[in-house]
Amino acid sequence: MILCCRRLACVAVALALLVPTRALAGPELELDVERIESSVLIETEVFHPPSGRVRLDQIAPVSGNCVLDPTEACVGGPGIRKLLRFDALIHNRGDEDLVVGDPEDLPHLFEFSECHGHFHFAQASVYELLDDDGELVAPGRKQGFCLEDSVPSDRNTRGGRKYECERQGLQIGWADLYPKELDCQWIDVTDVPPGDYTLRVHWNPNGLLEDDDMTNNEGFVAVTLEEPQSAAPEVARIWRPTGFASYSAGRTIFIQWSSSDDEEIISQEVWFSPDDGETWEQLVGDLDGDRSWYAWSIPRSVTASRGRIRVVARDTEAQKGEEVSAPFRIREVRGIRGTGRVPVRLR
Repeated sequence: MILCCRRLACVAVALALLVPTRALAGPELELDVERIESSVLIETEVFHPPSGRVRLDQIAPVSGNCVLDPTEACVGGPGIRKLLRFDALIHNRGDEDLVVGDPEDLPHLFEFSECHGHFHFAQASVYELLDDDGELVAPGRKQGFCLEDSVPSDRNTRGGRKYECERQGLQIGWADLYPKELDCQWIDVTDVPPGDYTLRVHWNPNGLLEDDDMTNNEGFVAVTLEEPQSAAPEVARIWRPTGFASYSAGRTIFIQWSSSDDEEIISQEVWFSPDDGETWEQLVGDLDGDRSWYAWSIPRSVTASRGRIRVVARDTEAQKGEEVSAPFRIREVRGIRGTGRVPVRLR
């Protein structure tokens, strides 16, 4: 009998090892996919390079000041952009608080944003727009977050907020909310063709935060980009630079064109290619819709045997019409020997 009991005990222990058990108590983060589905919208917005540096926190939740900063780059450029906006809501459904702490003490998780003037947890999430084959069509730009108690997860939650940007974390029964009105809480879909796509949101993708269940951190939401309601603008002709003209680096030239639209042109862009259209650099991206010229000071370092200018006009739906100039030449600046001066020819 004793032997039998021992055998049964051994069997019980063995079975216990084989039967999966719940992980140890801890934080359990859950992405609210229904909140994404209910909040998705498409809208356009015009962005201008900031004239000064103003911290986002001083004019929260939206400033637009850092959207075009090179460290953020949340849109493809200045001017009118089409944005796929959505909320991100992350609950702590676990048995313990998620305790992160002071960002200054956690350089492996946080980096300081000079533009915003505070720390970002830059690896918090991934935003992607996918096609029918699951291929990436448009990525969300860099996402930086402050992990804090934003809203209670349900009406049974008791007590007040405990965690915020200086001491970050997420209480049991609380959720961290990133509303669609926030800067960069979007994917720039300006030049994505109309059609059916999938929005993918993956919270804590690298498992850097303690999480009892990693299977509910990813969501997929169907998104449709509708056909435009009007015709695209037209850039009829680029008058200057004229074909095969020659200019000296260091001088200012006036780029001139004509553009039109059946409704209204909101913003215009001017691009330069030094290699006959192989590569392009944007010179300006937020010109007013009624402008037909742009004064470009050619950098002294620029030369081109077949340079080209491209003008892009965008309407209220961010549709574009564009035209490329005939090739022209930019000559190297040559100094006058012994004087240190540089000749500038005026055309």
